[in-house]
Amino acid sequence: MSLILSVGNERRSVAGAIFAVDYDGTVADTNAAKTRWIRTNIGREVFPWQCSRTDCVPLIGEEAYERMGNCVYELDSTLNAAEVPGAAAALEALAKVGKVYVISARLPRRLEYARQWLARRSLLSFTEAVMTSHGSSKIELCRAVGANILIDDDLRHLVDVRLSGLTGVWLQHGRTDFADGPSDVACCSSWDEVKRRLLPPG
Repeated sequence: MSLILSVGNERRSVAGAIFAVDYDGTVADTNAAKTRWIRTNIGREVFPWQCSRTDCVPLIGEEAYERMGNCVYELDSTLNAAEVPGAAAALEALAKVGKVYVISARLPRRLEYARQWLARRSLLSFTEAVMTSHGSSKIELCRAVGANILIDDDLRHLVDVRLSGLTGVWLQHGRTDFADGPSDVACCSSWDEVKRRLLPPG
């Protein structure tokens, strides 16, 4: 089926419907655990949408980010994460019009924790596979599965998406100002906005 995605003032036709959807911070709200870790261990307040690697490393440093990841991405913290509001309904809606792959930059063993999280919420039935880009890139993973739309909360994964034949959706839940956002990706602050911009009416 042909979908239309509005990016800036442009309405872009998207041939087919194969979605690659990031896990951490996009489907599962692991950013909430990151904000708690930063508050407790660094003594700094950050917004959840500032917790992607691209946004967070400049705030707390690479070493602290790695320490945080070694806590947040482990089993207990992963399974205790809430969903990003609207994520479950969005996965179901996307699956009705195409194929959905949940992707992550997690280490393979930590990807299994994400798969368990999805299974506990009966979301695996909406996905073709749960995959890691570790050792490669999300754009390469999109190519491998034939995805034409990448939805992610970390802008580094969306760099050069158009050159790769992909349409990028930058979803940072709760963010209200995208003034510095790139013009070649769709900037969204909620899953409801993603669905309005991506899915056909009704």
